[in-house]
Amino acid sequence: MRERARVSRTLLSEAQWIALEKLYAAGRRGIPYSGTGYHGAGTWQVIRQLRDHDPPLAREVTRLDPEHETTHYLVIITEAGERFYEKHRRLYHALYPPR
Repeated sequence: MRERARVSRTLLSEAQWIALEKLYAAGRRGIPYSGTGYHGAGTWQVIRQLRDHDPPLAREVTRLDPEHETTHYLVIITEAGERFYEKHRRLYHALYPPR
């Protein structure tokens, strides 16, 4: 019983998995901040959970566009996030079939 509880805590929720899939698809170009959140990836709560995962599966970055003198805020998948996605894709597709 104790082992089962430990395993269930390590699984991502469906919302976290969907966000990780979107981040994986976006790759290093990331998903931009829309002014109210990273809605292209998921809710702020979900992004924060991926960011705070151990190891972090996502991170926030800023990129300067010197030509337009603007700063872009993005959320991107980490290398650990890419490895996690590639390693567990089949499991999560069985748990949360793509719609």
